[in-house]
Amino acid sequence: MKVPEKLASAFGAEFERLIAEFTLEKKLLPDLTSLHSPRFLSRSVVPHISKLSSLFNREEKEQGEGLNPYWKESSNPLHFRLAYFLYFMPSNLFRAAAVWSELNRLGYRWNCKGFQGIEFGAGPASGACGIAAGEFYAPIGLPTSGNWALIEQDKAILELGSQWAQTYFSHLDRTDWSIRPFHRKIDPMQGFLPEAAPRFNLWLMSFYLNETTVNPEVLARQLIKSWTKHLEDEGLVILIEPALKLQSRRLLELRKALLQEKSKGRADWLQILLPCLGHQSCGALSNPEDWCHEEVTWWRPPYFRTIDKMAGLDRKTLPFSYLVIAKSKRSREELLPALASAGPTTTHRLVSPAHSEGRDLEFYLCGQDGKKRARFRPTGATSEDLNADSENQSDTAKEAPYLQRGDILLGAETRGDSQSTRVEKIKKKA
Repeated sequence: MKVPEKLASAFGAEFERLIAEFTLEKKLLPDLTSLHSPRFLSRSVVPHISKLSSLFNREEKEQGEGLNPYWKESSNPLHFRLAYFLYFMPSNLFRAAAVWSELNRLGYRWNCKGFQGIEFGAGPASGACGIAAGEFYAPIGLPTSGNWALIEQDKAILELGSQWAQTYFSHLDRTDWSIRPFHRKIDPMQGFLPEAAPRFNLWLMSFYLNETTVNPEVLARQLIKSWTKHLEDEGLVILIEPALKLQSRRLLELRKALLQEKSKGRADWLQILLPCLGHQSCGALSNPEDWCHEEVTWWRPPYFRTIDKMAGLDRKTLPFSYLVIAKSKRSREELLPALASAGPTTTHRLVSPAHSEGRDLEFYLCGQDGKKRARFRPTGATSEDLNADSENQSDTAKEAPYLQRGDILLGAETRGDSQSTRVEKIKKKA
């Protein structure tokens, strides 16, 4: 995944001012100077962030087990909501925007006449606002008018999110995007939406699956049932989950179950677009200790950097797992034109950073033949070049096709097996 610079740097002083004025208006912030006050942040904000970070990063248990009681029993709900809004809302917003920008990068274009979006587990509307940011900085052609349905079980955070979304939409000149909040707890076994609910073009679930205990096979059937009835043709589904092993593997298991449903003829329209670029068996699932996640880097808001320093955290890089699905009978190449120059068996994505091993770059590739360790030797590059900063690289090395996590290789020539693959030639990168 490659996030455009204008999106990665879109959360500076202007974004901070917007958040400060909004939280002040909602009486969550005592005054504008509090956003950088060590005394206020250390007493009212950082303790909640530290606690939530601990809960969100527990790999060994379901996050919801610890989060739900803390969410409901916090001694100061206002400060708790402020902490969550200041810290987790912007980072989750950026994750959703980054996914949208990847669709833009690969040439996806909106193919629906209108726009009706729905976000499950909306919280402070991080996902909906992320789509707005993605469309503003990396557009795929969403209509300038439309509406969002926000579904959330916590009434206070839903109200806050609805108001924030309207503020942020206006900030990005999306004044004709309306909001419909629904205070509701979703039980997948009873259906995600009522029978009489309308159809949507975009179905967004951001950190929602992490909170359900329904097994992937059952969940896949319930989702397909809902998408068949409530997702328009050519609509999109975006699922974003934590990057931790347990949660990421659950998303991969869901992908596997969805493809099994497709193979049984229950969803012939289902197209897995990202990050997999196809319907191959998941290479990460073959190893019980492996999982798949993305990482994106952004310029944090100034106050965000202050909180990071005080809390001993570092969120310059944001990890997450995700899945993008299209309800379409068009081919992958029609949906993602940037991949049209390569056949389905010659498309690979780097799913790890590339590091130097002598004169080689070593990394993990994932494609139709699964996940494998691979090496590639850039023409004319030395080991010193590979380890040097760009300013100190030779002219030859600067021109070499260096590889980064998220790069997509089109028509790469490879030899070897899953344990030792050599990329002989890279025809094109996307």
